[in-house]
Amino acid sequence: MSVDQRSGAERAAIEWEVRLREPATDERALRAFRKWHDGAPEHAAAWASLQRRLGLMGGRSGSGGGIAVARALRHPVEERRRALRAAFGTAVLAISGTGGWKLAHELGYDATWRSGVGEHGAATLADGSALRFDAASRIDLGTGRGPMRLHLRQGQLLVRARRALTVTVAGADIDCDGAELCAGRLGRRGIVAVRGGSAVLRVPGVRAVELASGDTLTFDGAGALSSPLSFNAAAGWTRGMLVADRLPLPDLAEAFGRYHRGILRVSGAAAGHVISGVFRLADLDGALRQIAGALPVRVNRYGLLAIIE
Repeated sequence: MSVDQRSGAERAAIEWEVRLREPATDERALRAFRKWHDGAPEHAAAWASLQRRLGLMGGRSGSGGGIAVARALRHPVEERRRALRAAFGTAVLAISGTGGWKLAHELGYDATWRSGVGEHGAATLADGSALRFDAASRIDLGTGRGPMRLHLRQGQLLVRARRALTVTVAGADIDCDGAELCAGRLGRRGIVAVRGGSAVLRVPGVRAVELASGDTLTFDGAGALSSPLSFNAAAGWTRGMLVADRLPLPDLAEAFGRYHRGILRVSGAAAGHVISGVFRLADLDGALRQIAGALPVRVNRYGLLAIIE
């Protein structure tokens, strides 16, 4: 293999790493990746080399380096390219020392509170309310008069509200006062559960829905549906668990993406399946075995990329 061939394959591997991390990755992109990967030995070798070096930079799954790399890779496309090229170089994919780490740490962390991939966070609000948030979450504290407002841009949160509080998530507002509230996104829908008080869910253009203590709802722009999940089940992430009740497989994959540096994609007919069960969020391999045992799907691995199809 010539130097030019190797360099071109390495650049293509970086581009595929960036592209496959896009949430909108579709079946056509996955087919194109497999065609590229299997089309020449230097392509497979470049991909394997990149995956090994990503693993080396990550070290143990909970290490700070792994979190930094995963954070960088989940930023917008051009920033991910910059992070990968700075960390690996476009010609030799060599680890470049502190420069790559510095770039990864400085990529636009503008939320009031945020957590990295695989790490939970906690804070205390100005009124003394206790806030906890899931891995890969972003939360903004609203400004202005009136009740305190939290905007959950990404992830999930649990708050014990001491006073009136509004949480904005998935395009809806959730008002509560003195209740314990668990809210967030599960793939394409929002979820809210309340305990020890009541809450009101306000979806634009849809009649407001009241929640009593013990109620759990899922919702999107069309409205809300009652969920059989208990408060403890909805808040399972606080204990490292995900409790699924007929959860679409792509949404399960998205939840695991908050905890792992790798890429998990659902392709073809597998995207139409739903699954129920209890999953340990730290155990991706175990979850993949659960999925393969419960559904008529297969799992193909390409280093840190896993495709369920």
